[in-house]
Amino acid sequence: ETYHSEGGLSEFVAYLDETRQPIFEGTIHIEDESGDVPVELAMQYNTGYQENVLSFVNNINTHEGGTHVSGFRRALTRILKGYADSNDLLKKAKVTLSGDDFREGMTAVLSVKVQEPQFEGQTKTKLGNTEAKTFVQRVVGEQLTDWLDSHPNEAREIIRKSMQASQARIAARKAREATRRKGLL
Repeated sequence: ETYHSEGGLSEFVAYLDETRQPIFEGTIHIEDESGDVPVELAMQYNTGYQENVLSFVNNINTHEGGTHVSGFRRALTRILKGYADSNDLLKKAKVTLSGDDFREGMTAVLSVKVQEPQFEGQTKTKLGNTEAKTFVQRVVGEQLTDWLDSHPNEAREIIRKSMQASQARIAARKAREATRRKGLL
């Protein structure tokens, strides 16, 4: 049997998010096959609160993640935080955004091709190649910056959602602390 999707990873992300409300139309698609580690990424933000990241190495699902996922997360946090700072989007909010805030409500599918993959863990579903982390981080950093610059309205929506996530995280922490203090008294 042959399985084929005309839209590739972007269509797969849309399928994964079909029950959720996207915060903007379309998906962010990043692809680079020029280097030693070809990278393809499709992602979309929705109004939900869960992060949903699926990762693949040589078409093998790496549900434990690995170096390619950590490279993606690091690049995403760095680029979105830099975009928000450079466009003065955080000046009035007085919140500090963490990586979790940027990933809330995100659905992403990351696929890399590695010539000699080194899998870790008992089930061998975690990539250990360090060159994958570096390459994914560079590719996502460059192309996500270009995407944000060419889609300023969508970029502002992502930052706005991240600021709401940060505010909710801080409010939840304060509520926990208040509850614990009441319990001591």
